[in-house]
Amino acid sequence: MPVALINPRWGIAECAQAASQIDPEIWLGPKPRYWPAPGKVPPFEAKSWRGTLWIPTGGTSGQVRWAVHTWKTLAAAARALVEFLEIPGAVHVSTLPPWHVSGLMPAVRARETGGKLGLEDWKRLESGFVPAIAPEQAVISLVPTQLARLLSEKKLVRWLAGTRAILLGGAAPPPELLAAARKLRLPIALAYGMTETAAVVAAQKPADFLAAEPPWATPLPHAKIWADKTRRLNIRAASLFQGYYPAKRPGRNFATGDFGEVDARGRVRPLGRIDRVIITGGEKVNPEEVEREIRQARLVQEVRVIGCPDAEWGEQVVALYVGPKRTDREFRQALEKRLAAYALPKAWVKVRALPKGKKAI
Repeated sequence: MPVALINPRWGIAECAQAASQIDPEIWLGPKPRYWPAPGKVPPFEAKSWRGTLWIPTGGTSGQVRWAVHTWKTLAAAARALVEFLEIPGAVHVSTLPPWHVSGLMPAVRARETGGKLGLEDWKRLESGFVPAIAPEQAVISLVPTQLARLLSEKKLVRWLAGTRAILLGGAAPPPELLAAARKLRLPIALAYGMTETAAVVAAQKPADFLAAEPPWATPLPHAKIWADKTRRLNIRAASLFQGYYPAKRPGRNFATGDFGEVDARGRVRPLGRIDRVIITGGEKVNPEEVEREIRQARLVQEVRVIGCPDAEWGEQVVALYVGPKRTDREFRQALEKRLAAYALPKAWVKVRALPKGKKAI
């Protein structure tokens, strides 16, 4: 029987999308609050999916779906990262939820490479709590928003500076954050990856980061990355997922939703998203889904959801709307049960008319 990871923080919209695809037979833990009654779902052949793990992802469209992995793909990613960073026997510290691939993979790395798993509560770290783990043994996974919040805690910064590596991924870190981390001599390993590749598929070593090398990531030993004529990044890797349930994997290569550059040494530099997906605090938000929920609330005449650069979150979800003036509280009360908290617009801007074309600004 396959195992599907489900985000308990999903709102009504996300739960409805997920429930249209799967109807779990066994729940380990409580159902999300807004999980609807069972409905029509795609036909399921247990034999075809036996021994697989389904990890939720917005993918390139932002629509809730599952990337199907096996232990073989997860283990390949774990072994490649440990080999590349030369961190055998490390304590892999996770502060991220286990239904995210970045929260799951520290456990896989520990299990597969003879290390240990360290689980730390993010709220305690944010308050300045120093983990009871020798820093020289620790490898910790963070997203840029988390790292930015920890830099004001001096004791915690000293602990971070002594770690074997700080895996930093999930979104493009602001240049000022990287400059501050380098000044504090934090061993940042800039990481590029996604749910479909079992997290990290390319990285920059901490020594290169501290030497102020340009932010190019080297593909891990199990992977190859190249850019096509449109600059879309393509990946072939032993850790590549089996496809999105219920579809099977289309082939050996995966065309990502990112565009970027690959140099003569095979190093990659992601430059941004091809589609409209907004990545805020490491979470993927599909603007079209948010727009639909806003329209259904009947508070505006027209709406366009965009991502605006933000030093803390990477991008901030912003809604431009045409219609009567509303307060942020009105919008929040109408939408907070329908959308996950990270998908709720953080700012509402009333305009006379919406900009034309795909790009709002």
